[in-house]
Amino acid sequence: MRVFFLCDDEPFEIPSAVLTVMRRRPRHSYTVLSFPGHGSFSKFKTNLKRYMALYGPLGFPVRAVQFIFYKFLAALGIPTRRPHSLREAASRAGATYLRIEKINTKRTRRALSEMEPDVFFSIACPQILRKKTLELPKYGVYNIHTSLLPRNRGMLPSFWTLLENKGDSGVTLHKMNPKLDDGPILLQRRVPATLHKTSLHELIRKGKEVAADLICEAIELLESGDYTLKPNPEREATMNTFPTRKDVRRFRRMGGRVW
Repeated sequence: MRVFFLCDDEPFEIPSAVLTVMRRRPRHSYTVLSFPGHGSFSKFKTNLKRYMALYGPLGFPVRAVQFIFYKFLAALGIPTRRPHSLREAASRAGATYLRIEKINTKRTRRALSEMEPDVFFSIACPQILRKKTLELPKYGVYNIHTSLLPRNRGMLPSFWTLLENKGDSGVTLHKMNPKLDDGPILLQRRVPATLHKTSLHELIRKGKEVAADLICEAIELLESGDYTLKPNPEREATMNTFPTRKDVRRFRRMGGRVW
């Protein structure tokens, strides 16, 4: 199968998850598409406001230094145990790497169509895919969402799942349609986590590890054709935005930890 990954170019968890899939299923052909996302200078003010609210005045500089440090290591090609860029992950697996600015343009769609993709897997892809883009792969486009859909659609679902503190966190792999976090569910796995025992970062890290497991399983299911898509009912859905400063204060007062 010709498998394509559509990912935010962050240096923390996504490169490692992508590399894990490619190493576990080496007989397939892989292309890694990297998009400017949360570290993009084009959205500097928006991202600054969001992450200042999430990490606070003391935590934000620490996280920013980590981000810059890992980006610096990746840019220089300094080897580390875990990859810190999508380019590095692709290189280690012998996969094709492409930097994409806008996926919904005619030019980009034409180029991707010529590569005859079988399936797209979105891991925090920062762009909303339009109908014509969703129709490019033979088997469709599947998105990783780190909550048990249909609950907690939207941004940073791990935060909202912890805030609910019901212990029913998880990861969903669903087929995408033009609506956000909509579309039928292919695979879903629970990840036990509670507000007082699990930090946000721990849950995000675990979510990406489970995401790699689900994508590996999905590749085999799609290739065999032996699978059933389950409903993702919109009437049961909840939708969230990125946490505000007020949301984070509430999270901390309840005993939650970001780090």
